[in-house]
Amino acid sequence: MTKIIDRLISFAKANHYVDVEDKIPIFACSIGAHIFNAINKCSRCDFDPLHNADFNIPNCPLRHNFPPIYTPMSQLADTRVHILMRGEKGSGKSMLINMFLSEGTGILYSPTAFNEGNGFRTMLGPNSITEAGMFGSVDEDGNIMGRPLARDMCGGFLGFEESSSLTDANKKDHSTDMKNQLLTSLDNGRVQKAMRSGWVQYNTRYTMWGGTQPSRLEMESGLDRRLFIIDIEMSLEKEALYKEAQHKQSNMTREERALLASEVINIRSWINTRMLEAIFDPPSGVQFSDELGAWLSRPDLRSFEVDLFRRLAIGYAMLTDEWIGNTVLKITLDEKLLGLLESALMMRRSVMDSDARLIKEAFWMQDITKSTLLKEIARIITAGDYTAAKRWIDDNLVGQSWYCEYTPKSKGRGRKGVMCRIGTLTDPSQVKQKWGESDEN
Repeated sequence: MTKIIDRLISFAKANHYVDVEDKIPIFACSIGAHIFNAINKCSRCDFDPLHNADFNIPNCPLRHNFPPIYTPMSQLADTRVHILMRGEKGSGKSMLINMFLSEGTGILYSPTAFNEGNGFRTMLGPNSITEAGMFGSVDEDGNIMGRPLARDMCGGFLGFEESSSLTDANKKDHSTDMKNQLLTSLDNGRVQKAMRSGWVQYNTRYTMWGGTQPSRLEMESGLDRRLFIIDIEMSLEKEALYKEAQHKQSNMTREERALLASEVINIRSWINTRMLEAIFDPPSGVQFSDELGAWLSRPDLRSFEVDLFRRLAIGYAMLTDEWIGNTVLKITLDEKLLGLLESALMMRRSVMDSDARLIKEAFWMQDITKSTLLKEIARIITAGDYTAAKRWIDDNLVGQSWYCEYTPKSKGRGRKGVMCRIGTLTDPSQVKQKWGESDEN
């Protein structure tokens, strides 16, 4: 593991943070991936004052003129690692976001970032926000109104202590397009709205970190494809550790606090220096090792998840102890990165498979029509969204060893409906399809 990640973990331990050793490296890699994304995409800036006098960001340290270096499938790749933490109240979600983004004391915070362009722009997002406030709207003359948050935070880090404020906005009449705009802006940075008086159209490169409680977690809309999931489990033992840590934090001496404040400044300086080193002396290309490729090809990693973990590996490589520019950035699978990937996958599985386990337990050893199963999934998981329920089956049930779709062999006329079996088949001869292969419904 790179020294900067070790320093971040040591800093958290010195502050008596609980259960963060496997989570802080993901935040660190998100920072590295954010810097790499700027190298790859910020030569095409929508907010350059020279080209956009009315809608610009005057001081941006990420802006440059170097060509892209990472273009798989001849497409300009986006490498941002957005993070969503799931945990109960008091599990430390806000603590981790504040460690990096809180005003004044956050490791990434810079008081002159907005006005003078020193360091990253950082912000803790509002508890309530509209789609227009996040992405923009136009006046009667077709001019973009106000300062939409996605535009102002381009190249920065936006944190939500409760990210459900974004998904809740989609349920309001004035913000029904929030979900679609959020998905595309997190995926490739594109914001594009056709309105009666004109267009809202630009590209943004903010990285989002958020937290949410299990009861408010909404992943059926496709957010799981854009977000890196961190699971924070709670137990009676961990609850006791949190109480003990709070006591120690309250009794820290002035000398201890001064040392930690100094370390914040030092770590912040290291990250800002790495940002400038990478921007002004970028790599000439990217090369992934065969060992990393083999890990990404493992059967339990779903196809849409592979790029998320590849982005994490890019971010890890960007945090190397010594920066060497103008050469190929070689991304190898060392022991530390392997442990990080394995741990991150385990946390993701804990969150993403919980609903699948619910369906498995509810319908174990039952044959159920696919239309009925879709209705039940829409009721239990996707908040009544039938289309989202179809996607959820494809993403979460198809491919499971205990799930099968089949058309019963029966005589008579009429369309034979698709049946779903959750469990082991008692009569395999009835199946026309293989396990885990979907059929049209």
